[in-house]
Amino acid sequence: MQINKISFFLFFFGLLFSCQPKDKFDWEIGLSAPKYYSSIPSVSFYNKGKIVHNVSTDFGIDPGWGETSGGYASGSEPDEIPDSLVVNWDCGVDMVSYELKTKLPREKMLQLFQNPVTDIEGIVRPYSLIIVGTAPGGNVTVWMRAISVLTEIAKFKAKEIKKNNPYDKDRVTLWTSTGESAKENLIYLNLHGIPYSVWQKGEKEYDYDIGFTSEGEDIKNLIITSFTKEGSWYQSFTGKESESTVELFKWDDFKYIENNNLVKKVKLPVQLSISWRNTSDDIVLNGEVLMPQNLEKLMTESYLDSITGKLEYFNRIIIGAYKGGGRGVVWLTGKNKKTKLLEFILDDVENKNIKNHMLYSLPKGFRFPKWEGREKLIPPDVEFWQEK
Repeated sequence: MQINKISFFLFFFGLLFSCQPKDKFDWEIGLSAPKYYSSIPSVSFYNKGKIVHNVSTDFGIDPGWGETSGGYASGSEPDEIPDSLVVNWDCGVDMVSYELKTKLPREKMLQLFQNPVTDIEGIVRPYSLIIVGTAPGGNVTVWMRAISVLTEIAKFKAKEIKKNNPYDKDRVTLWTSTGESAKENLIYLNLHGIPYSVWQKGEKEYDYDIGFTSEGEDIKNLIITSFTKEGSWYQSFTGKESESTVELFKWDDFKYIENNNLVKKVKLPVQLSISWRNTSDDIVLNGEVLMPQNLEKLMTESYLDSITGKLEYFNRIIIGAYKGGGRGVVWLTGKNKKTKLLEFILDDVENKNIKNHMLYSLPKGFRFPKWEGREKLIPPDVEFWQEK
């Protein structure tokens, strides 16, 4: 009799499970915008003409392209997979209001929801986030995310609704704000411009790693933040089990090592934010280092290995600290090959005795990009150190 009860309950639960809707899943909305290119979005997902999820924000966000400022859900029950999308947003750089109404590739999304993926740590993860990214030029990208696995669904182009006044007294804009955050954004825009095409076409990824070396024994605690052309960013850490590994090398002794990142394909940096500690003087030195504007060309073109005679590609960016840590150097390395990219300086920003902190290092031959924005850019007064 006990066996019969167990069999009955197994049959009951199996029947119950089989009756669960197979096109409903637990998912939330994520809002995204490129770092330094802020957006104020409102997003609504529909299925058969009815709203499934919607969310909006009344302040500018720029968490990074593909990153999200949060997850938003309307309830605890599983939801329909949307078949269409409506997005309205104010672009903080274009000073334009955009609107997008579009169909979504629902079958593609259904397949992803039905098939969890294995992440870089070997853990099986279900997709649980639909991210909507809004970028200058009316560019929209939709992704689905399963923790660390990000899958692009589609790209769209929105239409302009109205032009906004950058000097409107009733709103805070880059042109009216006097805060440090706005100043940092304006400096970044002045250095990198607005790469409209990268949000339309996407950005290439490369198999490379980051390394670190110090001329003395006095520089520790390296933190590197890489910013890419499309406005995504990531941080690199020392250790073998990292999404972006910092491999340690002896000074000027760059033995070839295969890329040991857990993530093998990443975008190239256009700017590095570097911070390290001088343990002798107990100070932290910081700086923003712009990469050479021909870096992508260097990574794309092969070179002839002088020892083996084979064609190879550069696979590592190595950052070096000169003694004292106030100056640094960047190399590009591969099998039996290294080339010096640039030198830079770092600054002790906590030192009150320094009147004008020098935080931005430009490589030799750097050219400020032509400004393509709709509004004239008036960059803040800031000094740049440039390699000679």
